[in-house]
Amino acid sequence: MKPPLERVDLPRIQEKFDAYWSREMAGRPLLAITCPREGTRPPDFPVPDSVEARWTNIEYQRNRALWEAENRTCLGEGFPSFLPNVGPDSFAAYLGGELRFLDDTTSWVQPFVDDLARFTPVLDRAGKWWRYMGELIDALCEVAPGNFLVQTPDMHGGGDALAAARHPDRLALDLYDSPGEIRRIMPILTGIYKEVFAGYVERISKVQSCTTTWIPALSRGRYVALQNDFSGLVSPPMFAEFFLPEIRELSAWLDNSLYHLDGPSALGNLPYLLELEELDGIQWVPGAGHDRMTQWLPICRRILEAGKCLQISVAADEVEFILSELHHEGLFITTWAGSEAQGRALLSTIQGEG
Repeated sequence: MKPPLERVDLPRIQEKFDAYWSREMAGRPLLAITCPREGTRPPDFPVPDSVEARWTNIEYQRNRALWEAENRTCLGEGFPSFLPNVGPDSFAAYLGGELRFLDDTTSWVQPFVDDLARFTPVLDRAGKWWRYMGELIDALCEVAPGNFLVQTPDMHGGGDALAAARHPDRLALDLYDSPGEIRRIMPILTGIYKEVFAGYVERISKVQSCTTTWIPALSRGRYVALQNDFSGLVSPPMFAEFFLPEIRELSAWLDNSLYHLDGPSALGNLPYLLELEELDGIQWVPGAGHDRMTQWLPICRRILEAGKCLQISVAADEVEFILSELHHEGLFITTWAGSEAQGRALLSTIQGEG
């Protein structure tokens, strides 16, 4: 049997994403379907006992990546990939924070900045977490060829990193009490963001010529998901004043970019994002309790009609209806099917309509 990455037509998928980034239509819309492979086998490798070890044991992470690639089927524009990950606060950990692991899906940094006026962020290349991420990426790259693409790690820089280092509640007050300090710090964080991303890509590019990340689009150049989840706690004008400049600069610096817009509390920021010519597109995530995408078609239309790419994750039973309601240029849908047969049936239906 072919190795997992050779079971998909990666050159065809790349061409589809080339059209996506250009907001063009190349056949049917982009649809990535993931499902369990027929004959899926349970993991046959040791699982560390502690939560922290499951996050930080490199051999376990390599085995997980190989197992997931082998036991999942990727259809349409889906492809096997794996995320080197220690949680959303990894960026803040590179600045000197210490990670805490709550469970197998949650980690955070203990706030460590008591005085903004005395804080000048620096990437600690000798620090534990920067060194670990480099070792993890290298270990995954050793086994990735033919099996999976290595995703660029989650990049919660800028406002999210500052919120993690300071604490979100305190940073919200700082916007009123110390706005000058935030204006001083944000450009420094933007520079570090570029430095961190370049470090990731330098390692990953040794085994692949494209980039992808946890939003599983594919780019021939520099691509990553931009985000600022902290912005849901502040007013849209404050978001525009303090945090939008970084998004503009990074969007211009990257070859392709999607902004992760997370939940109704962040919707007030959408008009500012749609005005950014440099930004390619938006990933809209409705958030907990609002997960049926059919409730959010007006938002999806608004993004597409503004000339932006749209990425949405939807339930398999929503796909056909959503495709009938939205423009297809610049649309990328991800979904999960309960079985390979269900996934292939859905893809066949969409291909017949496209």
